[in-house]
Amino acid sequence: AGNMKKQATKKKSLEKKSKQHRECPQRSALEDVKERKVLDLRRWYCISRPQYKTSCGISSLVSCWNFLYSTLGAGSLPPITQEEALHILGFQPPFEEIRFGPFTGNTTLMRWFRQINDHFHIKGCSYVLYKPHGKNKTAGETAAGALAKLTRGLKDESMAYIYHCQNHYFCPIGFEATPVKASKAYRAHVLQQEVEYWILIGEPSRKHPTIHCKRWTDIVTDLNTQNPEYLDIRHLERGLQHRKTKKVGGNLHCIIAFQRLHWQRFGPWNFPFGNVRQDKQSQTQGQGISKSESEDNISKKQHGRLGRSFSAGFHQESTWKKSNLRERRNSGYQSYNDYDGND
Repeated sequence: AGNMKKQATKKKSLEKKSKQHRECPQRSALEDVKERKVLDLRRWYCISRPQYKTSCGISSLVSCWNFLYSTLGAGSLPPITQEEALHILGFQPPFEEIRFGPFTGNTTLMRWFRQINDHFHIKGCSYVLYKPHGKNKTAGETAAGALAKLTRGLKDESMAYIYHCQNHYFCPIGFEATPVKASKAYRAHVLQQEVEYWILIGEPSRKHPTIHCKRWTDIVTDLNTQNPEYLDIRHLERGLQHRKTKKVGGNLHCIIAFQRLHWQRFGPWNFPFGNVRQDKQSQTQGQGISKSESEDNISKKQHGRLGRSFSAGFHQESTWKKSNLRERRNSGYQSYNDYDGND
């Protein structure tokens, strides 16, 4: 009798769970799935691949620019090539012989973005979205907050991103929020704590897969690992490694955001948190933005020799003469230590 009573109770419990299971919708609408699986194919179309041997920085920048401003992406201008961008910046062929690594840093890419926009008389800004350690770090930004901004931005046609990892730059182009439980694969309204985020990253180097898919938690580990330790996000199987450097603490790895602007709508209230670079002079001139170019490790003497404008205020860059810009090809080789030219 006791066993029969237990079996009856168990049967009722199973029936109750089965009823709840049937009543809960198993298939969500297409829009719900789109919220968790995001990949704008135009971002992939705009990835400049293959790159030159050490040109991942400018190749990634061209990829972002084409998505924001060209007909290959979400813009209206003709797409530009790596070679056209390099000509605009004052570099001369043969491009495969240029050692980009020693003078290509995070702030360099933001400055180049402004120069290309100045050339085409268009508007945009750039800033560091997430850099938890080192100079120009995004103080107060959390991994959760950065993830929210990144995933929101990957749904926005006016935003594009570059991820600086070990010896390389490439472009986040999408993401998937994967439910932890198999029963929720098609479920609508899955809670944040019930999913795991994976970031899709477009690769400019032909020596690696066209698109990487990396856990956000691994990216956070990379960005939070400080010298001399580092994590190579493209070779996670190698685990934590150690750089040959005397520096202790800090990290140059980060995620950089690039934004297409509509001038009329731009004001001081629109600034995202982080280190901002803007193209043109605005009414907000005078608001201070850090002038630090220390991530490029270039001295003031070299600044003058390279003919670059390092003011991060809201002013239009002074005229650039090709004769001065050509000096870039052979300058700064002793500086940028975190990028040794591997693609």
